[in-house]
Amino acid sequence: MFVAALDLGTTGCRTFIFDLTGTIIASDYQEWKSYYPSPSFVEQDANIWWNSIKITIENAINKSGIDKTDIVSLSVTNQRETIVPVDKEGNPLHNALVWQDRRTIDQVNYIKKKIGDDKIYEITGLTIDPYFSATKILWFKDEKPEIYKKTHKFLLVSDFIIHKLTSIFCTDFSNASRTMLFDINKLKYSDEIASDLEIDLDKMPDTLKSGVDIGEIETEDTLFDKKTLVITGAGDQQSAALGVGVVSPGEIKCTTGTGSFILAYLPQPKFDPMKRVLCSCHAVPGTWVQEASIFTSGAVLRWFRDQVGYAECVATQEGQDSYDLITAEAKKSSIGANGLLIIPHFIGSGAPHWNPHAKGIIFGLALGHERKDLYRAVLEGVAFEIRKNIEIFKELGIEPKELMLTGGGSRSDFWNQIYADVLGIICVRNVIEESTSLGAAILAASGAGIFPDIAKAAENLCKVDKKWIPNNDRHNIYKKIYNFSYEMYELINSKNLYKNFDTLIQNKDLD
Repeated sequence: MFVAALDLGTTGCRTFIFDLTGTIIASDYQEWKSYYPSPSFVEQDANIWWNSIKITIENAINKSGIDKTDIVSLSVTNQRETIVPVDKEGNPLHNALVWQDRRTIDQVNYIKKKIGDDKIYEITGLTIDPYFSATKILWFKDEKPEIYKKTHKFLLVSDFIIHKLTSIFCTDFSNASRTMLFDINKLKYSDEIASDLEIDLDKMPDTLKSGVDIGEIETEDTLFDKKTLVITGAGDQQSAALGVGVVSPGEIKCTTGTGSFILAYLPQPKFDPMKRVLCSCHAVPGTWVQEASIFTSGAVLRWFRDQVGYAECVATQEGQDSYDLITAEAKKSSIGANGLLIIPHFIGSGAPHWNPHAKGIIFGLALGHERKDLYRAVLEGVAFEIRKNIEIFKELGIEPKELMLTGGGSRSDFWNQIYADVLGIICVRNVIEESTSLGAAILAASGAGIFPDIAKAAENLCKVDKKWIPNNDRHNIYKKIYNFSYEMYELINSKNLYKNFDTLIQNKDLD
């Protein structure tokens, strides 16, 4: 018997075929484009999601060499918060607004005045930010009323794919808890928030626990056998947490891909009085996660590669891994990046600042700096952002045993050592890097009745590959640089310079 995991990320999608020991039998990947109507607007074509995942399904099954009837079940994991309006047949009415999209600042300000940060946080566990789906739905209502009126359902990425597979409109608790419309205490949409925002909850999909059997596949558009069961999955970060074994107190993970996402296990909801970090539903039913979201980490490294790293771009075309070359180059620089500091707020800042006006900063740049220093400064700057949030987790009583590293960023031994040195915490990487898809595979197997206990299945399947021990001398040096970085952000923000700069560059007199 085998299970499949469909992983729809920010930059592309993958299909994985797993056996019941958690071993990847085959996989396939398709990249897709985002569209930028303006620098802070990010959209994707939902039809491309479906067309791409169909290709990866066919390729993965063909590569596996197995009989497709031996694939018992599948589950879907996805980039969260991204929302697309669809009609009754599930056809998109507009491009999806991606989680990175920042166009909804006016809606954020309206929600703050209409409902307030405190009520939103105590009900949903979220702060009011363009990141979350409710602001995007409200944008459609305000700016595209004809589309809002025609919309039958607002769907997240996995919801859209599940409907394509089964014709059912549904989502799971972990994804719903990222919409800013879901009560994480009562595990249902909040009538109060929806009423205040005049958002019709009938336009939202039904909610279910993760790991629940929805039914068999109805469409003939994929290579899956139609008797394959479709199981509710989870948001990519909750799925990744499950896939590295974050299933008991003290366990915490950090996934670095486009952004970096830190999640810690909670047996019940826990709220930060200062609303710096969030609380969401876990992929393990009846549990929650404390979460910090850093919007741009790997994306910043990619930006530098594409805009500065000509040699690395050429290497990519020649079949080499550009990121291996980047980290090798960064390793040639000195601790502190030869006096260069980067704050990686390239699309605003997420946790702990939640500042949509924040901008990326390169500080200390001089003629003597080289690419190696820029690359190392990115690696260190991301580590400083992670430290900010780990410190808050500690304030809230979450003491990490160690930090489990996942995602594409975890492939770099050098970056992992920087994390350990900056944080002063042992960092570990599991044998199976694709933790998000492994989490989805665990849910697929559980929903089909193969694994009776989701948490125990994760404990059995998640094995450590390598550990990085913090170096005390480097930790002390990094502590000083980290403090300077934190102080610089606070100084700029306290003077309203981020917001004033936004106002300045949006002034039409500059055209």
